[in-house]
Amino acid sequence: MKPRAVSERLQKLEGEAMKEKNRFRAARDTASPGLPGNAWSSMRHALEVFRKRWYLFLAVFLITFAALCGFHYSKGRNTAGTVLSLDYEEASKGQTPSRTRFNIFEIRSGEVMKRLIDYAGLEGKITPEELSRCVSVQATHDRSISGSVNYISTSFVVRFTNNGAIAARSAEDMLALLCKAYREYFVEHYGYNHSILSFNTNDLKFNDEYLMAVDLLELKCRQLEKYVQLRSRESKNYQDSDTGLTFSSLEQRVSSFYAYDLTKLRSYIIENGIASDRTRLVSMLDYKIRMDSLMHNKMMAAYEEDNKGIQMYDAAMSAVVMIPTEDQKMQYYMSRTKTGMDNMVIHAQEQLAGTAERMEQIEYNAYLMEKLKANGADRMKTEKAAGMISEMETSLNSIAADVRLVDNAYLSTKTRNYIGFSDDNISLVEQIGLITSFFCTVLILFIAFICVALFKNFSDKEEEA
Repeated sequence: MKPRAVSERLQKLEGEAMKEKNRFRAARDTASPGLPGNAWSSMRHALEVFRKRWYLFLAVFLITFAALCGFHYSKGRNTAGTVLSLDYEEASKGQTPSRTRFNIFEIRSGEVMKRLIDYAGLEGKITPEELSRCVSVQATHDRSISGSVNYISTSFVVRFTNNGAIAARSAEDMLALLCKAYREYFVEHYGYNHSILSFNTNDLKFNDEYLMAVDLLELKCRQLEKYVQLRSRESKNYQDSDTGLTFSSLEQRVSSFYAYDLTKLRSYIIENGIASDRTRLVSMLDYKIRMDSLMHNKMMAAYEEDNKGIQMYDAAMSAVVMIPTEDQKMQYYMSRTKTGMDNMVIHAQEQLAGTAERMEQIEYNAYLMEKLKANGADRMKTEKAAGMISEMETSLNSIAADVRLVDNAYLSTKTRNYIGFSDDNISLVEQIGLITSFFCTVLILFIAFICVALFKNFSDKEEEA
């Protein structure tokens, strides 16, 4: 073939190729009016590559999916969860057993975190603030009812995440110690009140006088006695497993202390006329005697007047006279069975009982004043009395400490069911984050597909240029 014919043949083939290319571009633009020509071509190219090498994309998908599942599983191993449930009447109102507002986020408070640090043996290794960041709380029912009424949740999901700051303890161990610390905190703050067991005579006035110090010791002893009596009636058979103490034995100790030790101390002080300021005490007793005498005379006069009225009363009037009377609900009604004389009799009895108490107090103060005047200051007896008072206070505080110890154990058992902890069962699907991993993998591959298409688009533009 001649060279000229060859050249014409090549030109003809190039022309046909150009026409085919232009026809392809026109068809492409007509089929995808919403996309530029280069972009559609790049996407078709990417789809073609995906069709031919689908097994490669599947392998990448599976590897990425497995990697994400493994990441979620390894992350979940550093997190332990439990469900905290409140089981007492006030919980449904959002309150504590002492009827104060309940705040679940106190589980992350500094006091609870300090207890957790002590229990875990992490003193000096982590601060309460840093440890609180490892704890997360979420209500199990966090929703609104009818759009306006808020649902008060009585159960919460508590999770502890070991973020690497605690190397010596696992998340499960830390969560168990957190539950213990919060239970103790909750019971101590909202389960009972031991203020009555922390009576301090130094907080009251006039405790420098010997007899008044004895009065204060008696007051504390009565408080302990009533407290232990209530506990003994509530649980007679309870016994502390560590000390073996019971409320009945503590009640006997308090009663013996009150009936013997304090009585002996008071008698010693009175018989020896011991006082810190004898002149002031005698003056005060004299004043009390005069005031009690005036009240005694006043009550006796009222008693005599009531007796005169009762003697003047005609019993026949009860058949026709009706008087206003109060019932148990403090409502007035007219009664024939109860007359005005009934009230006079009751009032007379009260006045007579009052005069007897006043006379007893007068005689006691007079005897005490006589002893104070008869005995002079004796340093040895005074020091002995001071030592006895100090010894009595130490003994009473020891009894109070035993009462507090037994009461703590008893109430800890009693209130143990206030807070319950159950396992936060997480399925394998949740542990590996199956759904999240799947959608993340799809998103990653889609982004990769878009990147390939864009790369092809840019390459075509460079070729055309």
